Amino acid sequence: MELQNLSFLNTQTITVIAFKAFAIVFSLFYLVYAIVIAKQTQVMNKTLEVKNNHVFFVISSVQITIGLILIILAIILV
Repeated sequence: MELQNLSFLNTQTITVIAFKAFAIVFSLFYLVYAIVIAKQTQVMNKTLEVKNNHVFFVISSVQITIGLILIILAIILV
């Protein structure tokens, strides 16, 4: 009886679950990386006098946005 309940756990299902878990973990790591880079950019802008520091801020913001989109896509689509 127990073997019939576990019949849905075949190799393909386990592979799909592992891929989904990897996608979510990778997305979370990328978001943490983007946040750390944004904080480092803020510290750099306070320390150094750069006339185009808004460019660095925009790039950091885009990275954080991409990280959030990756998490949403990993949870919803994958």
